[in-house]
Amino acid sequence: MDHLRFLGWWRLAPTKVLAKLASKWMKPSGLTSIPGSLAHHFLDKIKTEKVWGIGPNTSAYLAKCGIITALDFASKDFEWVSSHLTKPHVEIWQELRGVSIYPIHTEEKTDYASMQKAKTFTPASNDEAFVFSQLSKNIENVCIKMRRYNLVATKAVFFLKTQEFRHNGMEITFSHATAYPHEVIRGIKEPFKEIFNPKAMYRATGIVMLKLRENIIKQPDLFGETLSVLNSKKLYDAVDQINEKYGKHKIYLGSSYQANHFAQHLGERGDIPQRKDNLFKGETKRKRLKIPMFLGEMI
Repeated sequence: MDHLRFLGWWRLAPTKVLAKLASKWMKPSGLTSIPGSLAHHFLDKIKTEKVWGIGPNTSAYLAKCGIITALDFASKDFEWVSSHLTKPHVEIWQELRGVSIYPIHTEEKTDYASMQKAKTFTPASNDEAFVFSQLSKNIENVCIKMRRYNLVATKAVFFLKTQEFRHNGMEITFSHATAYPHEVIRGIKEPFKEIFNPKAMYRATGIVMLKLRENIIKQPDLFGETLSVLNSKKLYDAVDQINEKYGKHKIYLGSSYQANHFAQHLGERGDIPQRKDNLFKGETKRKRLKIPMFLGEMI
């Protein structure tokens, strides 16, 4: 049985696709286990559009063929699936039937072409300062990860997601490769103002850092750019050491204040997640074991 870790929760199932379904079954604060022998009971409760890899067009086509649930789909024979659908859907069909097609990589990834961080917040907001603060915190988080792997980026794409799930974004190019949030934010401020619509309600922000390469400090230049980079490196080396010792975001940029002060589901902006109210002995709301409270069910 595959054990897949995802955003701090565990999902248990014979295959990756089944495990993805299990992870959403008791979201956000539970755990679902799907033994292979009982998977058909679970699939009978899942609509095809809820299956990872099956989009709305394919789901609509399946419905026309009388296939409504994941069990309906898994029950079709290979000849029908292979003649009516594409190779990826044949693989999903196999995974739903308990045949593991997609490999599970448990080792830590060490090479990256890009890195991203995104965050959904509730309730949705049209407060420009608050939405920008959420984006600022995403930028700080992705830069922390980049520095951990000694990487810098020369391009980035940031995006805002509305309550209607529409995305607005823009690509920016930095004057020099960076992994320092104040430099990224400096390049994003004006483009953010261009795409932010005060009449829209936003529910998520995100940042994707592109064109990553190893952070190699160059020889001093005539215009002082290398010195500026060295000073930033010293500053964030110290910040990273403090946050490593005392907890993430003990030191953060002022532009991230609202996102850190009004965290997701906190205070006036929402309720507190059950997992933060149900602590194990020795845990605090800031420092918790990376396992879920078992509030789920065995299928």
